Amino acid sequence: MSNKHKAKNNKNPEEKEMTNEQKLLRENVLLRLEVEYLKKLRAFQMDPEVYLEKHKQRYHSNSKKPLN
Repeated sequence: MSNKHKAKNNKNPEEKEMTNEQKLLRENVLLRLEVEYLKKLRAFQMDPEVYLEKHKQRYHSNSKKPLN
């Protein structure tokens, strides 16, 4: 059995139970995420320093601070 055929048979069982509308909604969400990712990637590639400065606060707030 080819790898493609095996991968097709090993899909998430919940996916088989999804209605066509649910599948389209899921695809829509995934495509929106992809578009947002590509926008951010393009902004970073155009000017990394400006992008990082703009998003600096977000990265610092997520980092762990040393315990004193």
